[in-house]
Amino acid sequence: MTYAMYRTGAALVVAAALLLPSAISVGAQEDHGITGFAAAHVQAEQEREQKLRSIPDAAHAESNLRRITSEPHLAGTEASHRLAEWLRDQYRSYGFDAEIVSYSVWLPQAREVRLELTAPKPVVLGTPEQPYPIDQDTYNKNAVMAFNAYSPSADVTAPVIYVNYGTQEDYRDLEAMGISVAGKIAIARYGRCYRGIKTKLAEEHKAVGLMLFSDPQDDGYFQGDMFPRGPWRPMSGIQRGSVQYTEIYPGDPLTPGVAATPDAKRLDPADAKSLPHIPTMPINAEDAAVILTDLDGPHVPRGWQGALPFTYHVGPGGAVAHMKLVMDYQQRPIYDVIAKLRGTDDGEWVVLGNHHDAWVYGAVDPGSGTATMLETARALGELARTGWKPRRTMVMCEWDGEEPGLIGSTEWVEANRAELQAKAVVYINTDVGVAGPNFTASATPSLDDVIRDAARSVPGPNGTGSVYEAWLAHAKRGEKQLSGIARTQATLENPGEAPVDALGAGSDFCPFLDYAGIPSIDTGFVGDYGVYHSLYDDFFWMKSFGDPTFQYHATLAKVLGTMALRLDEADVLPFDYAAYAATISRLTNDLVSRASQLGIQGASLQSISDASGHLTASATRASDALQHMDFASFDAAKQNQINHELASVEQALLAPGGLVGRPWYKHTIYAPGSYAGYAAEVLPGVNEALDRDDAAVFQKEGASLAAALLRASARLDEITKLVESK
Repeated sequence: MTYAMYRTGAALVVAAALLLPSAISVGAQEDHGITGFAAAHVQAEQEREQKLRSIPDAAHAESNLRRITSEPHLAGTEASHRLAEWLRDQYRSYGFDAEIVSYSVWLPQAREVRLELTAPKPVVLGTPEQPYPIDQDTYNKNAVMAFNAYSPSADVTAPVIYVNYGTQEDYRDLEAMGISVAGKIAIARYGRCYRGIKTKLAEEHKAVGLMLFSDPQDDGYFQGDMFPRGPWRPMSGIQRGSVQYTEIYPGDPLTPGVAATPDAKRLDPADAKSLPHIPTMPINAEDAAVILTDLDGPHVPRGWQGALPFTYHVGPGGAVAHMKLVMDYQQRPIYDVIAKLRGTDDGEWVVLGNHHDAWVYGAVDPGSGTATMLETARALGELARTGWKPRRTMVMCEWDGEEPGLIGSTEWVEANRAELQAKAVVYINTDVGVAGPNFTASATPSLDDVIRDAARSVPGPNGTGSVYEAWLAHAKRGEKQLSGIARTQATLENPGEAPVDALGAGSDFCPFLDYAGIPSIDTGFVGDYGVYHSLYDDFFWMKSFGDPTFQYHATLAKVLGTMALRLDEADVLPFDYAAYAATISRLTNDLVSRASQLGIQGASLQSISDASGHLTASATRASDALQHMDFASFDAAKQNQINHELASVEQALLAPGGLVGRPWYKHTIYAPGSYAGYAAEVLPGVNEALDRDDAAVFQKEGASLAAALLRASARLDEITKLVESK
């Protein structure tokens, strides 16, 4: 018998007569079947999914979040340890084998943060976040003071210069104005790029310090009602966050590429390339207004004016600031929770993850994801109690230390890279699980349709249509998504489909995809979320604004559970490498066009084009072979071999030596941009070499990219041979 497996464009490539009637479509939408399943196995999978989707419950999710947000739980503290122990026990109660895995990492805590103006008149600043009687959690004395993780200690006094968002373009504008930040303290608003990039650029331009604030135009009253009346950041709200240079490498700064075990060989902190050298301090809009009001110098360029009620000036002149930071750097323990629901085949893993540490309470980031993961695990455990056993082992992970720099996930991946590359078929991440009503997803292009099909199968929380229908309708309205990640080029091949973003960085999928080459997904619901990394991201905010009924939490658990089940139970793993190859083909065509416009020609470009053509041909042959595969003629060992090869294609796209200048990042197709941080850079080695006009690096990265594409082609050709052999 033949099997329903792969897609060309948006259409399922399968003879309709071979499919059983589908129960997974919602409403009147088209029946898309279940990719990767034999026709004889579809009904059982449908019944299993329907049972799973009946289990996640809003009341359970609400109870989970109330416990998760019961106290501040910064990474490296005993409160984070207490939460990890509770999570371990919850997973055990659901039937998982769960343990805590600890690492010892170089982690700072703030002991003193002081800010004042010394001119034009002395003013004490550093205003704390305002508590509100309606939300008693805002009075908690254990809430961590506002600081930027991995800022060094410092005591500096200097004139202030406003640098807008602190991007490369902004510094070019300053240079055009004849203004230098050398020897000055820069003040930048949050937005446009990762805060660590703002610190890096300020350091490169020889500033002696950096202050970061949330302008109400981007994150406050300009957007809507402020907390506690509405969901947006109040004037006293402060965005904490790490300024570690994770675009060079994430994780423990002293152990790049190896796990931070007690006996690991460690760098001297002075030699750690991911550590900044100038102090960075987050402040609120109230303090920023005092500083910016006193700035002299020219009126800001067009587009630099924010929403504070006065005319912004660049400086220098007027405002002189004194910053004092006392940071306590120590080796501190972090606590990952690793829970396994053993499968019939422990040689293949479906891995899901979310982090549990938070800057304060973290109701949205990451508590909503944690509460949802628990509901997903409870649903899987309930299925197991009825006699079902996973085909593949389910591994559910709760990471610690994500906020300082993706530490818990990175250390675990570095410790287990060989086993993950041998066993993991996918990594599914959720972080900001629920911040509003709008579904969003990012993935490697081979998994785009896995997400779309799961979303088609899950009813929307409002009782009408499916998650997919609401997702597509929202995308068509063109409303701004808050994912912060650029649209993947693959979307252009399916313009009628809901958009799936490209994976950049900023969450725990990064070490899985960029370092280990594990196909990855990141997903959640977004919305008007203005209290990111602040005291106000607490249970009250979620209950008042984010998801008052917790129906979106329950719905996300159903989406995660559906994706996990399909990837766990599939007869053939549903990777769409034809779609991935089409994306790469267009990316390489764009690269050739861009290089030609810059006057670059040569063998390197031709080798990239040729390798991309080979990949497209190999993916087409493999897709065709899989579509016509008769699994009845294959024994279990051959099936497992085919699935192993399918899961390993992503690893072929890794460059063994990594990207030039940042060898920890090994993926040749996607990486966080060196001056974007969170956003994805496509074909990062060659495109960033073009950005720098570096011909030598372009040639080296071009050869590395072409070799990776040919390795992936060879892996796909091996799949074709396996399928066609009898």
